Amino acid sequence: MVIAVVLTILAQTLTQDYQSEIEQKLHLKLAEHIIHDNQLFNGNDIHYPAVKHAFSSMMILGPSFEFYVISPTGKILTYSADPERIKRSNVDIAPINDFIKERKPFPILGDDPRSSDKQKIFSVAPIYAGQELKGYLYIIIGGEIYDDIASLLQNSHIVTLGGWSVLLILFMTLIVTLLLFAMLTRPLRRLTSDIEAYRESGFENTSMPLSQWKADSNDEIERLGNSFNELIDVLNNQYQKVKNTDELRRELISYASHDLRTPLTSLQGYLETWLLKHGNTDNGRALIEVAMKNATNISELIEQLFELAYLDSGDAKLHKEPISMSELAQDVISKRLLEANEKNIQLDVHPKESIILLMGDYQKLNRVLSNIIDNGMRHSMSGDKIEIRLRDVGEQRWAIEIQDSGVGIPSDEINDIFLNHFRASNSIKGKGENSGLGLSICKRIIELHGSELHVTSTLGKGTCFYFFLDEANAVITR
Repeated sequence: MVIAVVLTILAQTLTQDYQSEIEQKLHLKLAEHIIHDNQLFNGNDIHYPAVKHAFSSMMILGPSFEFYVISPTGKILTYSADPERIKRSNVDIAPINDFIKERKPFPILGDDPRSSDKQKIFSVAPIYAGQELKGYLYIIIGGEIYDDIASLLQNSHIVTLGGWSVLLILFMTLIVTLLLFAMLTRPLRRLTSDIEAYRESGFENTSMPLSQWKADSNDEIERLGNSFNELIDVLNNQYQKVKNTDELRRELISYASHDLRTPLTSLQGYLETWLLKHGNTDNGRALIEVAMKNATNISELIEQLFELAYLDSGDAKLHKEPISMSELAQDVISKRLLEANEKNIQLDVHPKESIILLMGDYQKLNRVLSNIIDNGMRHSMSGDKIEIRLRDVGEQRWAIEIQDSGVGIPSDEINDIFLNHFRASNSIKGKGENSGLGLSICKRIIELHGSELHVTSTLGKGTCFYFFLDEANAVITR
């Protein structure tokens, strides 16, 4: 529609210019013929009777013309128009010279004496008395009467009807174009809808109905839609295989952990009994202690594998209740004070005196704090500090931060620390003693609480683990 309007305006402008050029060329010699047939000057003075006769004759033949006699400098000497309509006393002489000498292409526009700013096409010829230039006969082609009639025609109902017809045609063209566009893009919208629906449902909703597409169609979108459906079938099959394999893996870990518990427990019992009865022999005691330590490590690994499989299974349940986090933190720290004192590592809780009740599973949060503190102690040196901080973050949520001043984690490894069996490359002690599953278990427990376990670390300065819990609906004393 914009292009149509621009083209219409351009066509109208070009038509007007073309019409003006034709009109001016048709009347190119008009002023010259009038001067030839009439003696407009008598000596140095205007011959008014001849001028009046010439003007009257030409007005009868062409009422759309306006006649002016002007001086060589452009001053209007006499004219055929109503004096009250004249707005100029001089006209620019440059267009007149361009016309006479044909220095510019037609149409050439000159000043309209009846307007202070408009220009129109004209015909002009010089008036000589002998060899002396006395002035010019300046004829405006399409004068005020012509403008009035043209304006009247523009406002007529025929022109209005034509304009509305053009607008109606443009509007109908737009409607037809939109309908064609909608019809041509309908398959593309169907395909887009299928893709968005599949994105929303994901792999879990494998029974989601999809549009039917023709595989042998000449339409590229039809073939693309059919390829998309085939791709979805392949992805669903692959996802189901991966899901089944993962379920088998968890079941295997669960069964293996369960079946290994009994013999390991029995083995530990016999080793403890032997230590009690035959622990006096130094060599024998050292060997049995090594065996006992390895059996304990294997037992702990099996427990962690069993716990991780349980958390991954989707059957894990939380027993949420209001928990005093400061008391829980103090309890976790008190169990490790002896080991911390031996390693000269300071353990602390802040604030100690506050009773902050948060919603969570006591046993599982105990496991989280224990695993993170144990991890911090393994990566701390003598004189380092580990602190559990409780911080109000607003909107009835609290941040639980476990900050240590240990060796820290390299920046290129910080995104991998929650992977199973991952150990940082700068671990300074305890290699081989831990399974590398502790942080994975912590991450899943926090996710079950509707939060996320975050970590920040600076190499050589320490690491901070933190997560968020909701405040319990109880009276809290701070």
